[in-house]
Amino acid sequence: MDFLNRHLWLKRTLMFLAILVAAPFAGYLLLFIEVVGLEVAFTCLLILINPFLTWLKMHVDDIRTTFRAISNNLHKHIMASPAVYFSHAASSTALFAITGVIFVSVAVWLPLFIVGARYA
Repeated sequence: MDFLNRHLWLKRTLMFLAILVAAPFAGYLLLFIEVVGLEVAFTCLLILINPFLTWLKMHVDDIRTTFRAISNNLHKHIMASPAVYFSHAASSTALFAITGVIFVSVAVWLPLFIVGARYA
């Protein structure tokens, strides 16, 4: 902060840029600059930002709570235990192998092609 106190022009430039960014949402800040000065307008901008920051903080906390609850529920789910996961993965792999396209083509169509080619 000492750096900004030594370089007042940089401090005022940063304040002015912050007000220009907020001007589309609060245009009267430009009028404050004209009437009472840059420092007062920047102070008003900080006062206006406080309710928005409170609202944003509340929603971020809600989102964090939701993700924490989802994470806890996923870790407590029965699929998270290794034995259940292994049996599910093994049965899924076996079912995919039995009902998959390669198995059907090898078990059904390949013998028909061999028999058909032999008698053609």
